[in-house]
Amino acid sequence: MTNTVITTQSSPLSIVIFLTSSCLVAGQGRKSGSCRTDIQYLQSVDRGAFEGSWFMQFGMTLDEPNTFFRCRRMDFKFLFGDQSVPTYKAREFKISHEYLQEPGTANTGTAITGTLKFPRDWDGQFRIRYFRKDSTTFRTEPINWNSLRYKVLSLDCDKLIIYACQNFQSGSQHAELIWVYTRYSHPSDDIVDAYRDALRDKGIDVEELYWINHSDCRNYIIPGAPAF
Repeated sequence: MTNTVITTQSSPLSIVIFLTSSCLVAGQGRKSGSCRTDIQYLQSVDRGAFEGSWFMQFGMTLDEPNTFFRCRRMDFKFLFGDQSVPTYKAREFKISHEYLQEPGTANTGTAITGTLKFPRDWDGQFRIRYFRKDSTTFRTEPINWNSLRYKVLSLDCDKLIIYACQNFQSGSQHAELIWVYTRYSHPSDDIVDAYRDALRDKGIDVEELYWINHSDCRNYIIPGAPAF
């Protein structure tokens, strides 16, 4: 397996409809109508519970052909500075599915790095900005990732659920985006039951979400990647 490091402007945690030998995925984030106004998110975030490594289990984003990935891990490291705007260094690790690579090449691990800021004293909303844009990224109706505000729906020692939504200019559709993380790549049944219950409490159907495959992940390490 040949690993390379790339930096790209992308959703922190995005995946799409795909069918592979390892998993079947259904559903997508594009929906009719406008964004929900009743979604309840945390009013404060525990820094200690938020920091560290998280393994993505489920998600829902747009149907983009350049976002077929597995082994998705997100790392958050607190950066000291202006305490009124809590800031983290954020890095996502992911591996493309083999059939998306050029014939004869191995899966390629990628790492994207940026900053994450909570706009108001640990309010449960934040923004992420990656260090470099990727001009090859395309979408039928673009999400403004730089201004998109992510909402922390649930956070404890074992699970993290993040939600975002953006209305399209047409006014007839919106993008609903959901990411479910745990501290473990293969969480226990109790943790799975806990995040499923948390999703139901927010009116989110787990059956609509994409499952992430965490097999053969090469320890989530890219040789030669810059220090995090």
